[in-house]
Parts: sequence; structure tokens; C-alpha cells
Amino acid sequence: MNRDICDDDAYGGFGKVQILMSTYNGEEYIREQLDSILAQSYPDVDILIRDDGSSDDTFVILKEYEELHQNIRAYQGENLGVNRSFFELLRASNGNAAYIGFCDQDDYWLPEKIERAVGQLRQFKGPALYCGAKTLVDENLEPFKAQQNPHVNPGFGNAVIESICSGCTALLNRELAEIIKERLPEDVIHHDWWCYMAAAYLGSIYYDENSYIYYRQHPGNEVGASGSALGMIKAKARDLKKRHGDLKKQLLDFKHFYHTKPDKDKLVDAILGAEKFPERFTILFDRRWYRQSALDNWVVRGLFLLNRML
Repeated sequence: MNRDICDDDAYGGFGKVQILMSTYNGEEYIREQLDSILAQSYPDVDILIRDDGSSDDTFVILKEYEELHQNIRAYQGENLGVNRSFFELLRASNGNAAYIGFCDQDDYWLPEKIERAVGQLRQFKGPALYCGAKTLVDENLEPFKAQQNPHVNPGFGNAVIESICSGCTALLNRELAEIIKERLPEDVIHHDWWCYMAAAYLGSIYYDENSYIYYRQHPGNEVGASGSALGMIKAKARDLKKRHGDLKKQLLDFKHFYHTKPDKDKLVDAILGAEKFPERFTILFDRRWYRQSALDNWVVRGLFLLNRML
């Protein structure tokens, strides 16, 4: 146990952590993921699972675990897709839990993952989000030789145009979770991106450059990654092409729910205005927004100029 985060007298008083998991046809890896959560060093963890209409034995396995473990509750709903399924889980989450985390169905968590996240979030007052790096692994949990976990700079200027928050690494404190629960859109590009935007708008973000999760890559990934720089660029290009127009919708939804910070509101308006000239040209030189990669910055500014971002 890490003594600088937890001591024997205070360890039990940090508050309950509730992990929200959405599953869909995940029978192949779901046991390993659940076992890794049950093996966490943090002592007070509940797991709430919503199965998004699986047609395989995923839900059967979930009910087996529910029978064996008092801290697991699983239920099945209609197929909503990953974003709306996680939003439904957030609506159903435990209002008494001090922290709320998201979880994929096919990863593997190192034992100290939750403990480390709680230890960092306890430093912040007000709405706060923890997220961090991932170790990319293959189907057998063997790490890739090439890992892409560069230094990042969280902020609202980044959140409006890019997400550095992978939901499988995320932990929200109660204050942030309650605010987001009251302002859930119908759909977004990614549910974790929405949480990153809200945290950057309202409060604090801690990005942990240490990885405490094995992020499994396989053909069935809903959202995947790549161990190579070229693979990451290709994945981003595919995502942009597939979701063209969705950034505008996401920002419009965000503007509807969050409009109390004038400086940040002006940035959202400036990006939304970039569909037209001269605003489209002006946004190219606006230093308030940024992506983490210098190459990405140039690419996305070019896409704005070509009116391919909104």
C-alpha cells in the first residue's frame, strides 16, 4: 500500500467509489476486467453495470458475478450505444458515492488504479476530474513496444477541440458528477469528452502521466488506439471523417447547458462562428484553443480553413 496516499487511520474514510461499466457482447474479456476491479487495493468499491442489449453470454456472466459479490449490481437495457448507455449509468449512479468512475468491458486494471486516482482527487476543492495515461496491450495483455503517452496540458482551450480523457481512466468527484448528471445531452462525440469539457469549464483536472490500466486492443474495440504515431494519425483521420458535423452539435449542446463563464463562452462562440468568413480565417490564429500535438494543431487549423471541422 502506498503510505503517502493512504494511512491506516484515514484509509477507510475517503468515501465510496462507484464504478460504472457499460457492456455489449463482451463475454470474451469481461471476467478478467471484473476480477481486476475486485482486486483493487482501495477497500470501498461498488460496481454498477448496464448491459447494452448483448446477444452473447455477457449478461449471464454478469449475473453470476452479481450472485457472488455483494458490491456488484447488473441490469440489462435496450441497445443505446456506448455514449447514451454511460449517461444512463450516470443517471442511475449512487448519490452517496464520493467518487464515480467509468470502466470498459475488456481492459485490465492494476491493483492501485483506484487508490491512486482517489489520492489525487482528494487534493482538489470543487468539481474535479482525474484521468490519465494507458498502457496499450494486445488481446493477451502483452504491452506494445511503442507507447504513445506524451506530456499533456489540460485546459478548456484544449477540451473544446480535443479530448485527452479516456473514460476507462476517469474518476469524477461527487460535485462534478452531480453537475454533469443534471446536464446530460442526448448524444455527444464521446461521453468522456463531455466530462472533460465540463470539468475544464467548471473546475479542476488532474492528468496522471503514469499508467495504471492495460488498454486492450482487439478487433471488437468500440473505441481503440494504436501504439504507433502513424496509427494514431490514421485513427484520428477516420474519426474526423466519420463524425464530421458532430463537433458543432456537441459545442451547441454544451453552450446550451453551460453558459456562466464569459471568457470560456466567447471561445465556444468563436469556434462555432468559424463556419463563415471572416471568422473562419480568424480562428486559424486564435491561440486560446489548442490540440496537444503541434502537428494536430496545424492539421485542424487547415480543416477549419477548409470548413471540414464543423
